[in-house]
Parts: sequence; C-alpha cells; structure tokens
Amino acid sequence: MLASMADVRPFRALRYDSSLDLSSIVCPPFDTISAEQQRELYERSPYNAVRIELAEESGAGRYENSGATVRQWMADGVLRRDERAAFYVHRQTFRHGEREYTRTMLFARVRVEPWSAGTVLPHEQTFGGPKEDRLRLMRATQLNPSPVFVFYRDEGGRDEGGRDEGGRDDGGRIRGLLEASEEGRTNVAEFVSPDGQRQSLSRLDDEDAVAELTKAFADKTIYIADGHHRFETALSYRDEAKAAANNWTGEEPENFAMIALVAQDDPGMLTLPTHRLTNIETPLAEALERLEVLFEVTTFEGSAADLVSQALPAAGGTAFGLLSKDGPRLLRVKDAAAIDALMPQERSPEWRALSYAIANQVILRQCLGLAEEQMKDYSRFWFTEDAEKAERSVRGVRRRTPCFWSRCRWRRCCRWRTRASGCRRSRRFSGRRRRRACCSTCSSSPSRASG
Repeated sequence: MLASMADVRPFRALRYDSSLDLSSIVCPPFDTISAEQQRELYERSPYNAVRIELAEESGAGRYENSGATVRQWMADGVLRRDERAAFYVHRQTFRHGEREYTRTMLFARVRVEPWSAGTVLPHEQTFGGPKEDRLRLMRATQLNPSPVFVFYRDEGGRDEGGRDEGGRDDGGRIRGLLEASEEGRTNVAEFVSPDGQRQSLSRLDDEDAVAELTKAFADKTIYIADGHHRFETALSYRDEAKAAANNWTGEEPENFAMIALVAQDDPGMLTLPTHRLTNIETPLAEALERLEVLFEVTTFEGSAADLVSQALPAAGGTAFGLLSKDGPRLLRVKDAAAIDALMPQERSPEWRALSYAIANQVILRQCLGLAEEQMKDYSRFWFTEDAEKAERSVRGVRRRTPCFWSRCRWRRCCRWRTRASGCRRSRRFSGRRRRRACCSTCSSSPSRASG
C-alpha cells in the first residue's frame, strides 16, 4: 500500500533584488534552450538566469561559471535571501489559441524520498546524462536553480452538497486557504515575460496560514508533471551530503527540493503534447516501410500545427504525426497486437498502451532506428511543444524528423500512476512550460539553509 504523507514546507527563497527588471532576466527551461537562444539570453541582461541554468563553456567550465555567478550575485546584492520562511504564490496568465488561461502555482519545498515511498509519484523515464548535468550544477551552485513542476488533487473541505467550507462549489481545501490568505500576502514581483505571459509572485509568511497549508498537504500524494531528472538529482545530492556528514538529523536543507505545486483542477492547468525531434540515420523510405506494417500511414495535406490541432484529435484512438522534409504524415494504429509484441513485456498493459511508450519504443526505436544512447543525447534529441517551430526546424536541417502526438489527459496519467507507480515510464506530461527565474531552496551549508 502506498504511503501518501508529503512533507511540504515553506522555505527562505533566494530571489532577485526587487530593483531589477525581471522581464529581462527570466529564461526558459534549460532543456529547451538552443545555442542561439543561449547567446540571446546572455546579451539580454548581465543577470539573466541562463547564466546559472545553462552557463557558457568558457574559462573554468560551465558548472564552475554557474557557481561563481551565484556567489558574485549574492555578494553584490543581485540575489537576496528572504529573512523568513514562506510559501510563494505565483500567478501566470497566458494565451493558447483563442483562450486566455491563468494558472496558480505554489512554490514550496518537499522532502525528497525514493519513488518507492509513494509520496511523490513519477511517470517518465530518466536518463543518466541529464541527471549528471543537473547534479554537477547543484554541486557548483549549492541550490535548486529551478523547481520541479508537480500537481496534486485538491480535495477535502467540502460539505455533502459538494461545497467547500466557505460555501463555494469550485475548488478544494487548499484553494480556499490560498484565497483566504490573499489579503495577507506581500507582492514581491509583477512583470510581463518576453513571451507575453503576465507573471506575479506574492509571499505568504503568516504563521497561521503557513501552518494550515503545511497541514493541508500532509495527506496529499504529489505527481510530477515536469522535472523527473531534477527530483532524482536532488535525491542523489542529498545522499552525497548524508554520506559525507558525521551527523544527520533529516532536517538538513539537502533533504528537500524546490517544487511548484498546481492543483489538478486549476483553470490554468493546460496540458500540451511534447513533440520529439531527432536526426535519423535510417533512410526515410526504409523507416516508412517499417511503419506501414504497424500503422496506417497517410499523407496529411496541411501544416504540422493543423496536424496536431485537428487531425490527431479527430483520428480517435492512438494516433501520431510524423514530419519530414516532404511533409507531415498521420499514423493510426493498424496492428495493435504487433505493436504490443514490440513493447517491453515486463511493463503493465496500461503502460504499453500509452502513446508516450509506443512513440519511444516502437516509432522512434524500432521504426526510425534510434538507439537508446541516441535518445539520451540532447544534441540529437530535442523536445518542443511548438509544432510550427518543429516544422521550421525540419525544413531547415537535414534529416531532422519530429514525432507528434495529441495532448494527454492528466486524469488518465494520474490513474495509471496511482495504480502502477513502480512502472514510472508513461508518456511525458506537460503543461505550458514555465519561464524560469532564480528562486532557490536548498544549499549545502546551514548559513544558506532554505528554512
């Protein structure tokens, strides 16, 4: 039986000084930043967070440069540690299609434990390369440069009529606590990021409100949406610190990782497909022959964006898109039994039916000929949620081929993970990717502790 007692706590954040223009210093997630964009971010501001997240390879080396930057910025007052532990409420307003969304996230820290503990549940396969990269960065900077993006079921606090304790019929206990705390919070940042998203951050450090929120999360199971490598890295970092310590109480800052919590029913919890792009050595004609044994392959007359937004949802069942220089194709499952036979049989039937698993195991490996090591190599394997960007990339680079699929349904992923948390490699679960600023939680010395 899975335990479900998440240890979620406030922390003393390391934040940019309030005098700085945050719109010029936030950066995208490290694994989406191209070399060109890295240069652009460096030029945008001498304090852009990319100088920590993905520093340039020069002088002493990338990780050493990140660590030196953190230390210099703290000495200069560019980064400041909050005096009191707090939760941080982040509101993010963005547009997708014709609709505007507002998502509410709560920055906190959570105790890191192995997946087997069941307090934090994964869904995605992780690779050694990215984990080693993040571990070296944590060693150099002694902080979490960016949070693990997680979600939870906001239940409880409802009466028999389905209303919460405040008489509302929308949201659960935690949403009610956040709403009740709004007047007592301190606004610490408000800006528009370069992609047009409106961002605000407020600090919640009232002792009673903090105690109520901490208690409310104690019976929650947390599901990772994005950041499996960062979570496992935080666990490795803790284990290193524990092994080197003479005494270990379990309250050291290395026992925790920074997280961004979102309720599953939050109005801004938009889930989007994360497309894969890669350079393949297999001739396209040969790859198509393999695909046609397993899938109905049809040429799609339209753009990659139309394929994702129209053709894939209309296809029904499990369907994929494949884009090469000669245009997009729609793939519908033709021989489900043959596809299942190519999947790892030690995995559950639910896992083997997930589009993530079929795309990775069958389309990318069996049909396009990618080896596992190639899929771990970020110089050959990219992720994007932007179908138009993927299409531009394919048109401009030889043999780069993306694999598309339609948006995932978080309830299906959640149910699967609750039943089979030991088999964590379902499809990648993704919301609209956050812009990252430097809001950090743990360090290896008590003088820089997160709480």
